[in-house]
Amino acid sequence: MGYNMNQNNPNYKKKKLSLGSEVLQSLFENGKSPLSEQFMRWKLWAKWEEVVGPTISKNAEPVGFQRGVLYVWVRNSTWMQQMVFMKDHIRETINQKFDSNFVKYIKFTLDRHEVPQDDNSNLKQIISKF
Repeated sequence: MGYNMNQNNPNYKKKKLSLGSEVLQSLFENGKSPLSEQFMRWKLWAKWEEVVGPTISKNAEPVGFQRGVLYVWVRNSTWMQQMVFMKDHIRETINQKFDSNFVKYIKFTLDRHEVPQDDNSNLKQIISKF
């Protein structure tokens, strides 16, 4: 038995929506879309605890991402030192779960506001075209 792609079939619309969401997700994740970096950044923020574990996520969190550099706030200088030792492992874990070249370098900060601001003007231009 084949799958009935007749538009009158109630499963047709569900399948069509499913395929649409799959296409959209692949556009965001392929790294070629101007929106893909923003999407991958959001995905990392959302899955931060899953990526680094509960102990680290309570003491460090991502606060910025720009051109392959991930900025991570840490609770205090003791955690800063610990995170420096774990930096390469964290970067490799992120790149395994997301994209092999997503995070090129990690910088740690004790000040949440000491992070370069994202240049969202490109993002705003892209969205305004739709």
